[in-house]
Amino acid sequence: MLDLKQIRKTPEEFSKMLARKGVPHSAIPELLKSDERRRSLQLRFDDLRAQQNEVSKKIPTLSGDEKNTALAEMKKVSAQKKELEQQQSEAETTVSSILEKLPNPPHAAAPDGKSDEENVVIRTEGKIPEFDFEPKDHADLAEILDLLDTERSAKVSGSRFYYLKNELAILQRALIFWAFSEVTKKGFTPMIPPFLTRENAIYGTGYLAHDENYVVNPGVDDLFLIGTSEVPMVSYHSDEILDLEKPKMYVSYSPCFRREAGTYGKDTRGIFRVHQFEKVEMVIFCKPDETEKLHEQIREVEEDLLKKLGLPYQVVNVCCGDLGISATKKYDLEAWLPGQNKYREMTSTSICTDFQSRRLNIRFRDENGKLEFAHILNGTAVSSRPLIGILENFQQADGSVLVPEVLRDLCGFDRIDPKK
Repeated sequence: MLDLKQIRKTPEEFSKMLARKGVPHSAIPELLKSDERRRSLQLRFDDLRAQQNEVSKKIPTLSGDEKNTALAEMKKVSAQKKELEQQQSEAETTVSSILEKLPNPPHAAAPDGKSDEENVVIRTEGKIPEFDFEPKDHADLAEILDLLDTERSAKVSGSRFYYLKNELAILQRALIFWAFSEVTKKGFTPMIPPFLTRENAIYGTGYLAHDENYVVNPGVDDLFLIGTSEVPMVSYHSDEILDLEKPKMYVSYSPCFRREAGTYGKDTRGIFRVHQFEKVEMVIFCKPDETEKLHEQIREVEEDLLKKLGLPYQVVNVCCGDLGISATKKYDLEAWLPGQNKYREMTSTSICTDFQSRRLNIRFRDENGKLEFAHILNGTAVSSRPLIGILENFQQADGSVLVPEVLRDLCGFDRIDPKK
């Protein structure tokens, strides 16, 4: 949610910033017009109420015709107030509706662009592996090594679900536990949140698009399966005043559930884009002047994990059209996938400023004791996607796959061999 008071002060600036995210220039004038009508109606209502109170005080001192006249006037004012209340309610609904649809304005450092094709590569890290054979993609490798079953999952659950099998199931458990532990060592508080939330938590974090969320028992308890643990973790402090002498930093584990609406026909093989996966997520609450530094810190954590896994990657500055509603600045970390011969997104980290905290009423007191809205950041430590990078980058000529050294003790094996 944006600050309406700031929009009133600098409407042209907001129009220009929001236009970079594709918001029509007419949106801010429409908002301010509706806001002006709402405020005008409020003034008229307040005048009528004052008039009503003044007459009410006089009535006990009146008698005869004067009292009857005053009572008639009160009845007329009461009817006018009722009509204004209805108009006020409509105006308030209009203002709220427009505000709710406005995204967080992009950071000045976010490049212009309409889609991920216009994201900007900042730098690349790691050496792309060279093979003396034609590298396979993860779906083919998983089939050959008996690590994945999507045929039976389609029978049981439909498309874009999967059974992880054998060593890959163990590798997934090891990856999640390892990343969770690594981030905890960096000062993040470990958490396992609820995997279902009420609608307000999803609305508050900017993810309330019903075609993207799974609703459980609609009309009964209206709980939603989470698409990311960012939703319950940001909502954890809703309606609270935080002590932010030090940033509050959390790392959470959860399964995630997404419809992936609008991606029909994209990444249908394997486990790159699926309806269910696991993720380790970082969420930080901080003061506004700490936001930029902490965003770089999250990026460094994500890079450190990819480096320790031995995956070559690139850091990408996400363009305005690919930022989503809540983020004002975002980095994607894309690992090299030999089977696809290109970099693909593994993790990301976003600055959401006070967009989510305004919706969820998360505040802190500044050095003068004034209540301000906290800034919120998020970033993915790992999801299931690094499994793809591991399979494709560490495949061997004999058909086996090496396990990253940091995961070997947790897995109990150092390679995945073809089944005999």
